[in-house]
This record gives sequence, structure tokens and C-alpha cells, in this order.
Amino acid sequence: MFRGQFEHTLDGKGRLSIPSRFRETLNERYDPRLVVTKYGGCLVAYPFLEWQKLEEKVLALPQFSKDSRKLLRTFCSSATECAIDKLGRILIPQTIREYAKLDKEVMLIGALRYVEIWSKEAWDRFEAEITQDEVVDTLERLGL
Repeated sequence: MFRGQFEHTLDGKGRLSIPSRFRETLNERYDPRLVVTKYGGCLVAYPFLEWQKLEEKVLALPQFSKDSRKLLRTFCSSATECAIDKLGRILIPQTIREYAKLDKEVMLIGALRYVEIWSKEAWDRFEAEITQDEVVDTLERLGL
């Protein structure tokens, strides 16, 4: 599982170093491939196996429903397979880097089955806006 948050920098070519703890998880449970796509103002990086599970669920959705089309046109269409190179980096395509406003300072956030990739500025704003009371209320509403 992916846990924790890590600050990294994006190089001039759009390569991002994956934290060693996340690479260990990939090597132990998956393989060294990630599928990266747009999601809610940031990017999400799924291990290839987890992405395949998600694709199976999407394929089971009604083909002609409005929600299915939206999902395919946004979330699935921007998905890109990114191999991890020998230095532990992935190359994030420019189009999805622009969507998430990734420049230099980047936060990688462990979200158990996947990793979120945020611009540091956007992550700092998100963290400043959420309160611990909201977190506790959410945990309670979800029955955790």
C-alpha cells in the first residue's frame, strides 16, 4: 500500500523521481509500471495491475450512459502508461503536467492503492483548507 507524503522536484524534461518507499511497494506487490491520468486537479498514478482492475469495472458500465461517456472522455482518455527508469523516475507527458499545473515543486501523496501527484502549491492550499474536524466527521460518516 502507498502511504505518506513526499516532496520531490520535476526536472526540465518532465521526469519525476518516485520515492523509494513507493518503488519498494511496486517491486514487492506489482511491477514497475504506472498508469498516470488526470483526477480532480491533480494526477493519479495507479500500478498497472490496479489500473487493469479499474478498466474491468469501467468496461462493465453501460456503454451509452452519459456518466460512462464522461468517464471515458476525461479520466480514461488521458491515461498514460509510464515505465519507471533505472533511476526510479517516470516521464509525465506535458499535457497532463499542464492540467495539474506541475512545474518544479511536486508532492506525491500515498492513497493506499494509488499515488496522487500534486503541485506543491495546490497541495499546500488543499491542506490549509481542510480541518481536522472535517477529517473526523468524514471518518465518522464513512463508518471508520
